[in-house]
Amino acid sequence: MQNSTIRLCLIGILTFLCIDCMQSQKRNESQELYLGFQNPPAEARPFVRWWWNGNKVNTDELDRELELLKEVGFGGVEINPIAMPNHALDNGDKALVWMSDEWIEMLVHACQKTKDLGMIADLIVGTGWPFGGEFLEKDETSQRMLNHSLTFTEGATINIDEQMLISRLYEEQNMHNSKSTHHTLYYLHLVPEQCSTVSETIDLLGQLKQKGKLIYKINKTGNYRLSYGVLEQNFNKVYLGAPGGAGPVMDHYKKDVTIAYLSRLKKISEKTGIPLSELLRALFCDSIEISGANWTDGMAQLFFETYGYSLDEWLPFVFYSHRKGYLAEQYEQQFTSGFKDQLKRVRYDYNNLLVKTFLKNFTQTFQNFCKEEKLLCRYQAYGTPFLMGMLDGYMIPDIPESNNWIYSAEMKGDEWQWHQGHGYMTWNMYAAAGGHLTGKKIISCEAMTNTKGVFKTTLEEIKQHDDMNFITGINHTILHGFNYSPLDVEFPGWIRYGTFFSERNTWWQHLHHWVDYNARLSYVFQNSKPQKSIAVIGPTADIWGDEGLIRSSFHNKPNYLYKLWEPISQLGYSCEYINQGILENAKLENGTIAYGAMQYKLLVLASMKSISSKAAMAIKKYVENGGKVIVVDQLPSKSLGFGNYKKNDQLVNTTLNEALSKYPQSFIHTDAPQSLNDLRKWTYSFLTKSGLAPDVHISEPSSKVYQIHQTTSEKDIYFFTNIHRFESTRFETKFSVKGKHPYVWNPETGERKPFYYASKPNELSINLAPLQSLLIVFENDKPEEMPKPKATIIAEAETLKGNWKVESIHIDGKTMHWEMEKLIDFSQSKDQSQKSFAGVITYKTTITNSDNFTHIDLGEVNGGITELYINGKKVGKQWYGKAIYPISDFLKNGENEIEVHYTTVLANYCKSLNNAQTKEWTKHYNDFAPTGLQGPVQLIRYAD
Repeated sequence: MQNSTIRLCLIGILTFLCIDCMQSQKRNESQELYLGFQNPPAEARPFVRWWWNGNKVNTDELDRELELLKEVGFGGVEINPIAMPNHALDNGDKALVWMSDEWIEMLVHACQKTKDLGMIADLIVGTGWPFGGEFLEKDETSQRMLNHSLTFTEGATINIDEQMLISRLYEEQNMHNSKSTHHTLYYLHLVPEQCSTVSETIDLLGQLKQKGKLIYKINKTGNYRLSYGVLEQNFNKVYLGAPGGAGPVMDHYKKDVTIAYLSRLKKISEKTGIPLSELLRALFCDSIEISGANWTDGMAQLFFETYGYSLDEWLPFVFYSHRKGYLAEQYEQQFTSGFKDQLKRVRYDYNNLLVKTFLKNFTQTFQNFCKEEKLLCRYQAYGTPFLMGMLDGYMIPDIPESNNWIYSAEMKGDEWQWHQGHGYMTWNMYAAAGGHLTGKKIISCEAMTNTKGVFKTTLEEIKQHDDMNFITGINHTILHGFNYSPLDVEFPGWIRYGTFFSERNTWWQHLHHWVDYNARLSYVFQNSKPQKSIAVIGPTADIWGDEGLIRSSFHNKPNYLYKLWEPISQLGYSCEYINQGILENAKLENGTIAYGAMQYKLLVLASMKSISSKAAMAIKKYVENGGKVIVVDQLPSKSLGFGNYKKNDQLVNTTLNEALSKYPQSFIHTDAPQSLNDLRKWTYSFLTKSGLAPDVHISEPSSKVYQIHQTTSEKDIYFFTNIHRFESTRFETKFSVKGKHPYVWNPETGERKPFYYASKPNELSINLAPLQSLLIVFENDKPEEMPKPKATIIAEAETLKGNWKVESIHIDGKTMHWEMEKLIDFSQSKDQSQKSFAGVITYKTTITNSDNFTHIDLGEVNGGITELYINGKKVGKQWYGKAIYPISDFLKNGENEIEVHYTTVLANYCKSLNNAQTKEWTKHYNDFAPTGLQGPVQLIRYAD
């Protein structure tokens, strides 16, 4: 009895200790998240792509630039050897050869200096992109099958030879035929224009090869096309390769070539005795731009082994222009419908095999190599002209990476815009999905890629686009880019391209504000779990069969698909783009689609015609377990691929029709939206019918406000952003959170304050100024007090009148003075010194304080950075949005001196220079950029 009592006591003590330990662990986790938010570590801080222009590097300059980046707050660099920019001035420094002993010495020095500074270094594999180099053997280089055809009528005699066919292809397709490229006539078939079966084609290659020439008379009725394919080897060069890494592109479909290429990096450790993992965090692969490489040795045999039928008789039909796709073949419209259906299936098989082979022999091999070397794999799965399996590609690497562009769409409009045909926000969504589904902590983005507004970009534009990266699931930024450029090179220095993140930029001195802002948000999102309630599957399989792996088709068809995430976020929900493979392998229980740590409560089938039989069975099981499906246009009715397609079609139809018959309430049918202008209304309609509750109910959804929802073990985290440049917004919210209290975590300052609520802690009134974001964290701790937010309704306003004394310090050091009765946009001035100005402008005037004004509104500031001083004391700085400052605590009775320091962009100065580099990067400018404090400046008193 005594022993039993003792055991019970011990159990009680241990239970208490365990509970206390768990609670203590939760407290530590909670505290750790906020401490990391206040002072983010290097891995959460933005990195820069560090272009080693021409490999003209030396230790002193490497040190200077790394110290410069550290001072601003950057967390790391991606070392990126690349060709010298066009028009760059030669400073006489030696160009080092990639992987030479001298180059390795510079790499090791840079990595060790980075480490000494508490920063992180990644390294791109090779130079430029994609992987390649002059050291490759012929059989290691990439291959491409080009297709062409000639038209003949009945009774005609075909009289051709191999060289004639090759020449006609290049002439008629207006293509360059490089002397280094090896050509082979691979297939030659005569195809009737009204073809109804593949057996109607006639293989003529053997006759031509046997005699060296083909003479063949067409005795059958009708028109014919002589379809042929020319196999190119070594057809493509590395883009912008630096010395030692230029030359032909490697064959990405060959595993042994990938391994051999990557293994060249082992020379660094062999030469220095330092493991790669002690120098680098990750190896990096830039975007997959393989110029239509679509073939490799043994592809025909691999196709047969994979699908069980021969590709040989289908060769005239599976290849396509890598820019235009299958739809360019207009003559195929005369084929019978049954034959066109067969072609689609064979084409799907071919394109699917290309993707699977690429991902296995290149992407997975790259990931495996990094793992063996104890490095992380950072990988971009998008590219041009082909998309080689977006989601599957992004699920493989340790760090999936996307790319956002600026100035590819309107940048100076009221609201944020993006170029859907280009597709970069689509890449964001798939990179995020790949990371979420496989539990990756970091999802990065090559950010602010910029070719048309290099000197125009403002810090507020960077923030606006950066916020949308966060909304789409990105949680780490790799800026594009920072140029290795010695100070002795004439202004603006060496510029590869990008947003000109350079100490020679006017706003460099202010950049640390955005860096810290970005780092704090990145840390929170890296260390919390995304909540995604809706899974969306698009008709990727249909596109592969109908058009090929063409990027533009994937992005734009159907046109609503990759805009759908926008109204979903605006309405307070969240979504993830998945594919059929995820559905096939998910756990389907309790009305959810569970894969990894992700659970989706609603499935959207977006205009799909074809689906795998396994995915169809998964849908059936999903609805049997309480799931709901939004069906846009129609339920899929066809299977994928050519093998046993009739049997598989029947299985797909039987499976989905049974599910629909037994669970009709689980399927919500809707036609595709008629216009993208109706997209939010259309989305709201089917979400309402689904019964799915939003993450946050927003009283007045608009195109201005986006949100995401993330969680930790004890916190709910919501991030809102108003992406409008000029308009504020106000709305009421009700969050799907219970028993927790809202706090504002300010990513600009690192401060944490209670968020005021009138009665219920999950019902909040939110006000967002132009371009303002808001991080609300629901925590267990109840605040002791909640100060009421200050009023933002203007009770009185007065426009400042009188002269301004204006002093400007130009980027070149010159000082100028003006007297102004009226504030102006400098770009419209007839004074050339104003029109082409870049630097800091100081505006001074005096006011008399007699009406108890509380704020000053500087009016239109044209994207410039403003700093306000009153009577010599600094009031604050505004680097985005409206320049409105509180002034009550700084005014005195009587006269007060108002002083505004205004930092411009470089655009107008660079446009005015007779400099080859600046001319290259300003040639897209239609006009001078609006610049300067334009006003009107107003004194404001807000209502109590």
